[in-house]
Amino acid sequence: MIDLIAQALVSGIVVGLIYSLIALSVVAIYKSTDVVNFAGGDTVMLGGYLALLAMLGFGWGYASAFVFAAVCTFAVAVAFDRLILDKVLGRAMPGQSIMVSMVIATVGLSYLIKGLIRVVPATEEVQRLPPLFTGDPVFIGPAILQRQDIGIAVISILIILAVGAIFRYTLAGKALLALAENPRAAVLIGIPAKSMRSIVWGLASLVAALAGVLLAPKLLLTPDMGEIVMMAFAAAILGGFTNLPGCIAGGIILGITQNMVGLFLSSQAIAVAPFLMIMLVLVLKPEGVFGGKPRMKKV
Repeated sequence: MIDLIAQALVSGIVVGLIYSLIALSVVAIYKSTDVVNFAGGDTVMLGGYLALLAMLGFGWGYASAFVFAAVCTFAVAVAFDRLILDKVLGRAMPGQSIMVSMVIATVGLSYLIKGLIRVVPATEEVQRLPPLFTGDPVFIGPAILQRQDIGIAVISILIILAVGAIFRYTLAGKALLALAENPRAAVLIGIPAKSMRSIVWGLASLVAALAGVLLAPKLLLTPDMGEIVMMAFAAAILGGFTNLPGCIAGGIILGITQNMVGLFLSSQAIAVAPFLMIMLVLVLKPEGVFGGKPRMKKV
């Protein structure tokens, strides 16, 4: 039994790190723009299909596929912000809240991505990318890990560290944090809000696409793959929807919890676990386990 628990724990951490990447994408946009991005899951799916196109269509390797998926999704997200969200913001009346319109726009983007993917003939068949890494499994105590899972975990951690470094050590990252903390003050000191908003949309979508490339060798690629965004919402709510490190911890906790539920209860209960966790957190600690004290905000 100890061997099974160790296996579930290690495997849960690997899956949880991917959840953390998607949650990081969702939380970064919400923290900077107050918009809940319901297209986050379909951006993950788009990243997987772009990697499939790069590898099977162009004959590229994984390194090129990662870059191709990242660049394309960054461009799509920036175009969406400039062509759609900017117009929605520009038509807002003084004192009018447009958050609902912004959220509906992200829902529209979700359906647009899914619809465009469905019309591509190759997507009618279920696809899967080749293994990220091959070789003999690695033993970590009583647990067994495939080299692909180790690679996924390492790459996920590197992406998380890179995003953290961008926010902490670059001028653009510090400007984004300032804009998230106090938009009016940030604009008054000369931070270009429009450009920063486009950057955060592009960066967040890039992270989601990379998560999709990491998922593609493990999961079957389908146009409905974007439903995984519910795992990201669960991780973000668990860790605190405005807390970037918290959403990473929330993703890992969620991955481990799902595996433990499958081990001790049943595999059917795995799908229910995230939603049960969302309800418990919202009832017991609405700001999230790592969210800190809630703040009052003028609207």
